[in-house]
Amino acid sequence: MDYKCTLDNTESFLDLLKGHRAANRKVSILSDIGGWERAEGMIREILEKQEGKFLVLDNGSVLDVAQIVAVNGVFKIDCSC
Repeated sequence: MDYKCTLDNTESFLDLLKGHRAANRKVSILSDIGGWERAEGMIREILEKQEGKFLVLDNGSVLDVAQIVAVNGVFKIDCSC
C-alpha cells in the first residue's frame, strides 16, 4: 500500500524546520520553484523577514519556506505528488 506522511492544517513546516535545527539534524527538502528542486544540508539559520520566512542551509542556499513542499519525507497536505 502506498501512502505519504503529511502535515495537517494545524502544523507548519516552520515548526518542523525549527525542530530539525534545534536537534541539529540534516534536512532533505523539496521546493516548488516553477518545478521541483531538491536541497540538502544542515539548517544554519531561519530568517523571518517582512517579505517572508527563509531558511539558510550550511552551504549558503537560501530557501523560501512558503515554497517548500516536503521536508525529510513529510509533505504538505495539499501537495499532489
